Amino acid sequence: MSTGGLIFTALEVEQFRRFSGTCRLDGLGPGLNLLAAPNESGKSTMLAALRALFLYKFSSKTQAIKDLAPYDGGSPCIRADFTLDGVHYNAEKRFLGRNFARLSEDGRVLENDEAEARIQSLLGLDAARRGEADGLLGALWVEQGSSFAQPELCDTARESVQSCLAVDLDEITGGADAGRILKRVQDDLNELVNGHGKPKGRYAAALEGEEAVTGQIDILETRRRTLEQDLADLGMSRRLLERENDPVRQQAEQEELERAKAKKEQLLRFATREAQAQAAVQEADRELNRHRGTQAGRTERRARLAAVRKDYLTAVEERQQAETRLREADDALTRQSATLSTLEQKRTASAAAVTQAERHVERLRLKEERDAAHHRLSRLAALSEDAEKVRATLAACRVDEKRLKAVEMAEQALHKATVALDAQATRLDIALEPDAVSRVRLNGETVRDGRLSLVDPTELHIEGVGTFRIIPAISDRVAIQEAVSRARQAFRKALDEAGCADVAATHAEMGRRRQAEQDRRLADDRLKAALEGLPAEAATSPDKGIFHLRQRVADCDAQLAQFATDATETSPVAMDEARACLAEAKKTLLMAEQAVARTRDALRAPVAEQALAQKLFVARDTETQLHKQGIERLQAEEDATQAALPDVALDEQLRRAQDVLDQAERAKERLNADRPPESEALIEATISRLEEHVKGRQEKLVRLREDFARCQAAVRAAEGDGLDEAIAACQREIDRHCTEREACERDVAVLRLLKETLTAAERETTERYLAPLTRIVQPAIEMLFPRASATLDDRFSVSGLTRGRTQEDVQRLSDGTREQIAVLVRLGFADLLRAQGRPAMLVLDDALCFSDAMRMNTVFDILTDAARRMQIIVMTCRAEQFTGLSARPLRLETRIAAG
Repeated sequence: MSTGGLIFTALEVEQFRRFSGTCRLDGLGPGLNLLAAPNESGKSTMLAALRALFLYKFSSKTQAIKDLAPYDGGSPCIRADFTLDGVHYNAEKRFLGRNFARLSEDGRVLENDEAEARIQSLLGLDAARRGEADGLLGALWVEQGSSFAQPELCDTARESVQSCLAVDLDEITGGADAGRILKRVQDDLNELVNGHGKPKGRYAAALEGEEAVTGQIDILETRRRTLEQDLADLGMSRRLLERENDPVRQQAEQEELERAKAKKEQLLRFATREAQAQAAVQEADRELNRHRGTQAGRTERRARLAAVRKDYLTAVEERQQAETRLREADDALTRQSATLSTLEQKRTASAAAVTQAERHVERLRLKEERDAAHHRLSRLAALSEDAEKVRATLAACRVDEKRLKAVEMAEQALHKATVALDAQATRLDIALEPDAVSRVRLNGETVRDGRLSLVDPTELHIEGVGTFRIIPAISDRVAIQEAVSRARQAFRKALDEAGCADVAATHAEMGRRRQAEQDRRLADDRLKAALEGLPAEAATSPDKGIFHLRQRVADCDAQLAQFATDATETSPVAMDEARACLAEAKKTLLMAEQAVARTRDALRAPVAEQALAQKLFVARDTETQLHKQGIERLQAEEDATQAALPDVALDEQLRRAQDVLDQAERAKERLNADRPPESEALIEATISRLEEHVKGRQEKLVRLREDFARCQAAVRAAEGDGLDEAIAACQREIDRHCTEREACERDVAVLRLLKETLTAAERETTERYLAPLTRIVQPAIEMLFPRASATLDDRFSVSGLTRGRTQEDVQRLSDGTREQIAVLVRLGFADLLRAQGRPAMLVLDDALCFSDAMRMNTVFDILTDAARRMQIIVMTCRAEQFTGLSARPLRLETRIAAG
């Protein structure tokens, strides 16, 4: 297998038509590749991506490119890996937004237009209008539904084929001299025939005259043939009349009809006898079955009577046992019910004691709850008052974080402005002698030792020495001083807003605020802790909590008022003692309830036993009565049956019925032996045929006499018309027109022969021109269509097939044959490109739809042979039909876009 030429190794699309994510076609390699996948899996989409990558410019905005956009919006991107003559390439394009083209070649990367130009150069393509590239390679990538037609080559593709064939276009037309001669011949020919080859001028006149006279002679000849036919019909009518009037034949037919009717009567009589015999057999069989049924009924009734008597004795015994069991169950139930009544009275007394103890405990609980709510109310009110005081203190603080930050920023701005001014000030270091202090003045004031920063013009006066004027070299001194002044004013304003004299006072005031905020948080935490345990609505604020607690105290007082008249109020005890009393009362009640429960559980068995015994007694009693009634009914039936027909009489009737049945069956067998051989349907058909023939004889005779008279009249009328003389005159006129027509035909034949000779020379040149392509296509044509040869036209398409002596136009062939030829033509183009060292590879998308099994296997062989020379990619949704194609399996891998 060849590894050179053009070989695709991978193809990937992203945001392309139906794929919002990434879809990759993997597994590609040299030779034959097969992608078998269901409909709508993306096969045609991948081929469209391949065409877009190499045939459309990345900046194209045509409708074809817009159709590539993903259904949910985006910019389609296509990437492909391929090798060309052993060199690896990677091509990538993006369309419709952020569009670009990129080609990687041996470590070198080309972008956009350079990449487009390089791709077209590598694949032998030419740029065309509207951002699309043309070339023969595009005709080898067959889209779905396009495999039936041979490729329509664009100009670039035609030039590619012509350059491969290496023939001068002048040879195709036969040269300029041949063209002039052809034109002269055509002009002369046009005087005799029109553009469609129809005669005109004197040629047409000769033909029209000949046709007119020929029409007349045809009419005369027709009349003569009609006369001859009338003579023949006259003879036939005479013979048919004689045959139908033959009395011997009529008598034979009548006798045959009578014999058929006699056979029918015989069949009817036999059918009657057969029906009677069958009825006798059926009647005897019914009588025998009736007696047998009576006998079987008696036997079955006697068996049932014996069984019922046995069941009756068993039921009587079981009824007595059930009655004894019922009396014992009633006694046990009475004793257990008395015990249960005594225990229920004790349980009622215990329940009253528990109720009294529970009321006492509830009164003590309400009192404790009221005291706790009152204490919690007092504490919550105190905490709320403390919190309000802390909030008032916090509200009195003017300094907060914002104002503190404003003061600090103003201070920093003042410091920064002062430092900026001081940085440009002139430094004056003064070190005076002790006795010189009074003699040195700075701007009229006494100075001391140290360093001074001078920003304004300054006068230094030294007594006894003179005055020195110092002018600092400060750029923008006025602006810097104004900045310092503004910063100082902003600082003062910030302090005034904070209500403080300086920064230290501001920080101190801020410290007091922070302490107040801490106190407020502490007070809030205490309030929150005090509100815990209250209902959600009451715990939202102290006021709601206080209201809730007051309401709770009032509710407790109201509930305690209900116990004012309770007898336990006169003997107050502690809560623990009251709960102990309640526990003791509940224990006593529990023991009483357990005793009642145990007694009731013990009562269930006697109750169930009594109910079961009652039910069993009723059932046994009912069963006994039913068995007794059954015995009486069956015995009465047996007595009545014996009185009506004793068993001996029944046996005698059964024997006689069997004898009658045997006699009827033997009579039926004897009758079957005498059955006539003919069937009733055949006899009926024979009678119907003969009756119809006899009935229609008179009508047929009338019709034959009418035909005989008509033929005689027609013959007499035609014999006096002189047909032979008229025909001879017309024949002389035909000869005159025929002479003129033959002269015109000779002229036309000569001109056409000259034209055909020139055309043949032109065709021979064209055939020599197409010979290389024909030699490539012909072996595959012979493999697929044995002993057939292909005819190619100047459009580089197979125009016809020659099989033996038959020339067949391609357009008249079946869809499957035309599709197979179209695939072979594309293989021929691919081989033609390869022979010239140009890139070629074939892609077929859902092709070969209408190929039979034998043709399909042959096409597989052709593709397998071609795959040794080039890469072929076959895409199909009919995997089962391509199992015989030994190819590299391909797969589509889809990744959904993230997000």
